[in-house]
Amino acid sequence: MITIKGKEYKVIDAHLHAWDRFDGFRDGGVKIEPLGFGMVREGDITYRFLPPEYKDHQVPIEIALAHMNENGIDKGVLLQNPCYGDQRDYLKEVQKNNPGRFVVLGLIDPRNPEEVVRQMEELTKNYGVVGFKIEVPDVPFLLDESDFLWEKILDLDAVVALDLGWRDGPFNYNIDRFENVMKKYPKMKTVLCHLGVSKLSDLSQQYPFPLMQKTLSLLEINKDNLYFDFSGMQGTEPEADYPWPRSLSYLKAVKEHWGLDRVMWGSDMPMILRYCTYRETLTCYTNHCDFLSSEDYEKILYSNAEHIYFSK
Repeated sequence: MITIKGKEYKVIDAHLHAWDRFDGFRDGGVKIEPLGFGMVREGDITYRFLPPEYKDHQVPIEIALAHMNENGIDKGVLLQNPCYGDQRDYLKEVQKNNPGRFVVLGLIDPRNPEEVVRQMEELTKNYGVVGFKIEVPDVPFLLDESDFLWEKILDLDAVVALDLGWRDGPFNYNIDRFENVMKKYPKMKTVLCHLGVSKLSDLSQQYPFPLMQKTLSLLEINKDNLYFDFSGMQGTEPEADYPWPRSLSYLKAVKEHWGLDRVMWGSDMPMILRYCTYRETLTCYTNHCDFLSSEDYEKILYSNAEHIYFSK
């Protein structure tokens, strides 16, 4: 638990990553090669993926647990990403060794319909996942031409968390196609990570951030089952310093226009550590958002994530 203005709150980190073997790809199959000390090569591009202290590119759960324990975080949601590879066996052991502390979303690739349906059944039955994570541009597919996928998710009563993509390209931020999915499957338990991305890294977008508002307007369609995490927001303004005022204003705009019944905090650890400390991903909101009430904190820090991820 943490304390804000004398009141205690439980906290769930709704967006964490951990792995024991770095072996991934991006953009449909471009291999990511670890170069050491957090640097990677993707095609002919070299860039920083992790902070330099991650010499061997391994991110064992013990690192996340240390951060969580030192900062009063009660539970965590472990999402997976094609860019570091499928970690189903490792995360199954993490859950076994930390009962009740974590839930896991399995990594799936919808490009092979028959195989992905089999994989979803196996992940649910044998790996204890509560749902599935999809990085749309990394496993490029047409959101509104994949009924088999959404129907299987509903059949399994699973959660699906989607990253709609941060880059420019034909499969990034296909919000109009995703709107078609929401209209057809309003009962699907869905989480859009990073406030749907919504091209928030484009600093020409000004308050109240029109593309984010367009993304959030999906709540008018999926009134009960659509959620958003606001993880990794500090990375949208990498030249700024603590407490990242622009990032705080995203949350303010969400509250003013839509309320906070479907929004939850997450750190995006470990990638976000390129920009700030783990503690700062939380305290920028708990110490610098005078527009948040006690009820708001209850929702965004715990109850919303508890409902969508831990209530099965």
